[in-house]
Amino acid sequence: MTNDEELISREEVLAGLPARRANTLLFLIESRTAQIVARSLVEFSLTEQAANERDLAYLEAFTSGHAPPFHPTIQHLERHALQWTPLVPENPKLKAAIAHALGEKYAFTYEVVPNIRAALGLDEKAVQVAYLRLYRRQLLKIFASRLPLTEQLRWTFAAIAHRLESLPPFWLASLVTVALGLPQAFLALPIAVVDIGPLATVAFVIIIGIVNILTMACMAEAIGRSGDFRYGNAFIKQLVSNYLGNAGSFILSIAVGIRVFLIALACYIGLSATMANLTHIPAALWAILLFLAGFYLLSRRSLSFTVAVMILLAAINVSLLLILSLLAFRHLQLDNLLYINLPFHARHPFQPWMLQRVFGVGLMLYFGHVYVGECAKVILPRDPSAGSLIWGSVAGTTFLTVLFCIWVLAVNGAIPPQLLAGQSGTVLEPLAIQIGPVVPVLGIVLVILLLGMAWLRSSSLLLNLAKEWLPAQPRPVLMLHRQQGTLILHPCGDPSCVPRFGLTYLGLEENQPKFRLDIQSSGNIHHVEITVAERWEIKELLEEFPDLRKWNIYLMLSVRSPNQDSVCVQITSPMILVYEGGLKTDVINTTHNSRRVSNLVKRPIAFKCLSNLLSQRRFFLSISPLILVLFLTEWLIFTDAQSFAGILAFAGVLGNTIVGGIFPILLLVSSRQKGELIPGVVFGILNHPVFSVGIYSLFLAILFIHGLFIWENPVARLCALSIALLSLATTFVMKRYGAFASRVVVELLTEQPGGRSLFKIAAGGQPKIAEVRLGYAEGEQHHQASTVEIPSLQSLQYAIFHLPTKREKELRVWTHTSNSSRNDFKNLPALVEIESGDKNMQFDLKLSSGRVLLPLVNDECCLKFRF
Repeated sequence: MTNDEELISREEVLAGLPARRANTLLFLIESRTAQIVARSLVEFSLTEQAANERDLAYLEAFTSGHAPPFHPTIQHLERHALQWTPLVPENPKLKAAIAHALGEKYAFTYEVVPNIRAALGLDEKAVQVAYLRLYRRQLLKIFASRLPLTEQLRWTFAAIAHRLESLPPFWLASLVTVALGLPQAFLALPIAVVDIGPLATVAFVIIIGIVNILTMACMAEAIGRSGDFRYGNAFIKQLVSNYLGNAGSFILSIAVGIRVFLIALACYIGLSATMANLTHIPAALWAILLFLAGFYLLSRRSLSFTVAVMILLAAINVSLLLILSLLAFRHLQLDNLLYINLPFHARHPFQPWMLQRVFGVGLMLYFGHVYVGECAKVILPRDPSAGSLIWGSVAGTTFLTVLFCIWVLAVNGAIPPQLLAGQSGTVLEPLAIQIGPVVPVLGIVLVILLLGMAWLRSSSLLLNLAKEWLPAQPRPVLMLHRQQGTLILHPCGDPSCVPRFGLTYLGLEENQPKFRLDIQSSGNIHHVEITVAERWEIKELLEEFPDLRKWNIYLMLSVRSPNQDSVCVQITSPMILVYEGGLKTDVINTTHNSRRVSNLVKRPIAFKCLSNLLSQRRFFLSISPLILVLFLTEWLIFTDAQSFAGILAFAGVLGNTIVGGIFPILLLVSSRQKGELIPGVVFGILNHPVFSVGIYSLFLAILFIHGLFIWENPVARLCALSIALLSLATTFVMKRYGAFASRVVVELLTEQPGGRSLFKIAAGGQPKIAEVRLGYAEGEQHHQASTVEIPSLQSLQYAIFHLPTKREKELRVWTHTSNSSRNDFKNLPALVEIESGDKNMQFDLKLSSGRVLLPLVNDECCLKFRF
């Protein structure tokens, strides 16, 4: 009998052990795939809070044995087989049992699952023989001979999605830029510019398009210089906080909040008015139906889309717009096309009201800046140089500008100005009058997709912003395994200042669960061991650590079902919670442990009910902005004051001048001093100070001009002037606190596969040479370089850096691994000691997500890693 045959005896086979272990492993594979799929979705969020909550939900489901929040399909398992292959054991019998469980649960043919076949070794003789011995039939029996039509369509769409997402990085970046930047302002543009004429509008769109192409390049370069985006899952607000500090993060939240709220309001009005004209159902009733549909989708957490779905929807929208443009060109009238009504042209007087909607809607055509980060998450792992991201952002924005010009020439050239003037909804109603009944058919599809996508995006982003502003006190119930991962908690605030806590389960001591609590605060590390009978609160440590009092920290642990290997614990705290480390697959690879998971799930049911109740309460509070949007929509409809173009214009001036104009410039200037990476493409014009000052001044002037001259409503004027003054003041505050000062970055990177490790040193966005000493058991190695390769990280005992920091005002230390082939990035644990002036600080990078940022107070800095 071979060793392989001895792994599972005949008695175990009769008892069903392979089946139970296979089902457990399949659960593990499905959970891993579900999390990968969730992370690959386009997230309409500024911060990582939504992502942390999602990861925590998957961790909670995984450790307690529940099904994941999102259940993957067989297409997902096939697509991401490379990522879950490490979970599969080498035992042929277990591979055969997993294949059997897979065949029992899903329907698939032999040809459509090549990756699954490779991951499970289904074409290997040993697995086929093992399957025959276990189940007394051929392995080929798990494959269906033919799939139902619905499954064939799913596999076809999966193949198309895979082809789209496998395009060269430049083309993918261009398509994603168009997909995420396709504006709902399309449907308001011909109405907004009716007073100045189509030819003048085209000239205006080209000018503002060139400006936005450059600011998109600024945003892409700033992101391309960020290691957080290159090696992680960063968000725009995290990028802003890293480069511009808390002041920049605050003003960004305000600008995006205003913009998203007004976009949601415009979408409600545009959708309601258009559908009312096309269906003869009152607009007020349509607004209520839209709110109910949005409430349903938000409550089901269904507002996420894959990159491929976004691209396909954008392709449909662009096709519809081009078809409508061609239909409009057939009714082109030269008088309409040549109509010009510019101030001072042909002695026309200057009338400020004419520019109200022109500037605002023109600015709202370009709102993709905030979504460049979503594009970067897809592109940067495939093109680390960021060249494809930068060129793709430019190409996608250029395509949109050309599309805007075609649309204006077609629609405004076909429809007389007097028919467009005074329209409160979208341009589809007058277009239907001019062209004929085909427009309502195409228009319904276009409105549902274009305005519907904008409505879903704005609703999701508004919900996530509201959640960010609301105090949260999550109560997750997790099963922690002994010394197999650490829960990291920290309050909201400046990452370089707030204390951080790490909780690790150590097992039982005198029949009571024992934990190690690691505390990092004020540059010092403390380790405390605690035992928890049933409950424990952090206030028991405040006497020993009085510095924690100023943070108003609350943390309570409640434990159930402890044993030597694991414990079920509920964490009650308003602090941000993340999990560092991994759960070994062999923890749940046995029948005993699988049963224990099931038993543990039953006991904390009261915890789960309370947690769900609190989650629902927070959800209802977070949708309050959408309820306000509904009330405003109804009020505007009943007072006959609704204007789709007018609201978009207001949002464009107040929101897009900040998000699409001022912030890209500030981020670019800061990234050149603080960035960890150097992009492969840098446009020369972006490096000129005249460009930065000019673009910043242009968008700031737009705010001041609207507040002083163009807008007549006193509330609107006050809003524009307040945003302008706040932006100007915030810029000075950011400069005062070092947002544009140079930063030195010391990075420890381990590349996978291969295990190549190296230190990188950069300052002011450029490589910096420094003295480096690597300590091994056999002696020290001395280097004078900006990049130092480490022969063996496992045997490295310490690394010492002597950094000249005459120009640099900040130091960032960062350790991580990179596996680009699997798009998987993890933090490396290390202890760091930093000496700068009379300050001597210690940091545990495991508690800091692998990153530490602190100010420098001296011209020399000594940095020491201990492993």
